[in-house]
Amino acid sequence: MSRVLLACGGTGGHLAPGIALAQRLTEDGHECLLIVSRKAVDARMTAHYPGLSFVPGRGRGFGPGLLGKLLFFPALLGAMWSSWWLLRRFRPDALVCFGGFLSLGPSLACRLGGVPVIVHEANRQPGKAVRLIARFAAAVHLPAGVRLGGLAADRQHDSGYPVRAEIRPQARDAARRALGLPPTGRLVLVTGGSQGAHALNRWVEDNLEEFAIRGVHVLCLTGPGGREDEVRAPDSLVKFVPFCDQMAMAYSAADLAVARAGAGTLAELATCRTPAVLVPYPLAADDHQTANARQSAQAGAAILLAEADLARLSSTVFGRLNDAAALALMRDALALADAANRWEALAHETIALAGRRRLAAA
Repeated sequence: MSRVLLACGGTGGHLAPGIALAQRLTEDGHECLLIVSRKAVDARMTAHYPGLSFVPGRGRGFGPGLLGKLLFFPALLGAMWSSWWLLRRFRPDALVCFGGFLSLGPSLACRLGGVPVIVHEANRQPGKAVRLIARFAAAVHLPAGVRLGGLAADRQHDSGYPVRAEIRPQARDAARRALGLPPTGRLVLVTGGSQGAHALNRWVEDNLEEFAIRGVHVLCLTGPGGREDEVRAPDSLVKFVPFCDQMAMAYSAADLAVARAGAGTLAELATCRTPAVLVPYPLAADDHQTANARQSAQAGAAILLAEADLARLSSTVFGRLNDAAALALMRDALALADAANRWEALAHETIALAGRRRLAAA
């Protein structure tokens, strides 16, 4: 069997698909090592996967500001040197990288070392790291219909978002019971992804009285260091927690989500059939969250609301909660999106490239 290196840390949107692919490859008997960041979000997520092997990587993003751009280059050299020693120890047959600053050092080291590189881009607006790595990658996996200019067509492939094995729809009653939420009544999940979202958290805090009057429950994932308590009313529970390690339960418990629009969030919402109001993070690189949300909204799987229009979020949420027929249509669209989220080609190509490399080295 082959050895596969995966560069996937830095954010939940990079780490989660790396874990999902590693789960799939490990089941088939391949050995995987995942390069992650030293961020707390990575440490918290990786702690739940004792069967996988992780190693901290090096590197930093390009910016912000002039100083950040100047510091990028020595950090990149350090990341390449660290990756080179990792290659000598682990001797991978292939590298799969998922974008972000942690992908650059390993991908360049593998390029110099003759190890085939596969790059996966989850967002509909490819990031800087992916655009650079794609120039020399053996294969580039992109969302359906997205292509990079100047690359041979046979190196670019439609690909879905790898979803972790445990993200599966759960029975609503069981999900609410597992999370300590009321079994009856309408529930809104509010999540800003692995980093949280202050604007969404404030919206919940500003509408506590409205939730109580309408008898609506809320599970608000506030992000690292965020609020952690409960606000109870006779017919409403608003629960603030910084992090949830049972996301399949959280999605399945909710009638509607209010969320950012990272590709991982959209794939997991589709898997669990959770309708959502998407509020893209306006400062996301290349505005990729707006591109993601627009595609989901056009498919009927979500409602797109810009953060600049957050004053309309309450009417949008309560209006949709009261429209059972519209929610049902959204769940149908989510089922179609989930069926279209096919990422088997990424696993197959990883195995094939790693196998050819292993045979050539034998």
